[in-house]
Amino acid sequence: MASANCPAGDPNGSPKHSNGHASPLDMLRRFHKLQAERVAGYDLFEEAFNNFIGGAPEYDFSGYKQRVAEITISFKRISEEIIHIKNSLKDTHNKEEISALIDKVQELEETKLKSTADYQIARKNAADEPEDEGTRQEITNLRQKLEELAQEITDAMEDLKYESEDLYAQEIDEDSLR
Repeated sequence: MASANCPAGDPNGSPKHSNGHASPLDMLRRFHKLQAERVAGYDLFEEAFNNFIGGAPEYDFSGYKQRVAEITISFKRISEEIIHIKNSLKDTHNKEEISALIDKVQELEETKLKSTADYQIARKNAADEPEDEGTRQEITNLRQKLEELAQEITDAMEDLKYESEDLYAQEIDEDSLR
């Protein structure tokens, strides 16, 4: 979670930039941690769905709904913090290219979350009506869409890595001067 005095700062008390905010590199590191949390959230989302669907035909909808609500709160917190990081990088640190790439990841992740929910709904429908060929095709299409989104996110993260190389190089230079 964000620190009280610098919302996008590292909660472990990382050094602040000369303007009192976390440095761009600290923000980028925090973004990567948040992105890892988001990936773990998808694992929890899938686990909750598998537990739910495994209970067929006596579904525990209230238990599933509760888990999804918890995961949604986590995703919302992550998203809000990433938006703050993106805006700080752009507005405070003038790192527009890095900010734009984080924004791209954010947009792709929003689409992925909606597609993941649609995929789960289609899978539940297929479990309830296994003969429905339309649902099977929908599952195939959604699985393909999720694979494409995962690749787009990977590509955007790779672009972010290359765009931010100078921040890491700057840190190495500063460390060698100490």
